[in-house]
Amino acid sequence: MSSSKLAARAIRNHAKYKGRNELNIVPMIDMMVILVFFLIFTAVFSKTNILQLNLPASNTAPVELPKGLKLEVIIRPNDLLINDRNSGPLKTIENTPAGYDLDHLSEFMRQVKSQFPEMTDATILPGPAVPYDVLVQVMDTVRVYQIPTPPFSKAELFPDIAIGDAPT
Repeated sequence: MSSSKLAARAIRNHAKYKGRNELNIVPMIDMMVILVFFLIFTAVFSKTNILQLNLPASNTAPVELPKGLKLEVIIRPNDLLINDRNSGPLKTIENTPAGYDLDHLSEFMRQVKSQFPEMTDATILPGPAVPYDVLVQVMDTVRVYQIPTPPFSKAELFPDIAIGDAPT
């Protein structure tokens, strides 16, 4: 082929493929729109339960505590100790052969709530070897109790839970 024919073919091909080497971002924008829609749609239906925990006040700081009950539940390996931070132990609940006696704990918490209805805070102090599952069960028992009569629902006991380390 002669060079003039090659030049003519190059000019024709250049006109035919003009603009095809540019970046086409339309498919990428389409995918981003679909992805954003998907993320927003799934975010609406995903629910996360969050329990807010408060840390107990430090004993080293000189804090003026108001008169009244400061409820603490100390989880020890062999029992549960319900304690008043100001006056000392209130009740010790021994373990059953099946484990911690959470029913007895719930019953005692209801008695305390009946005498102090305005109180909403309690501190749970687990020992170093207490399993996480036991800690959660004790927290749930102190926070709410199941009403045994229909319609079955839960009643609030001490919803403001603080967690710390048990004294040694």
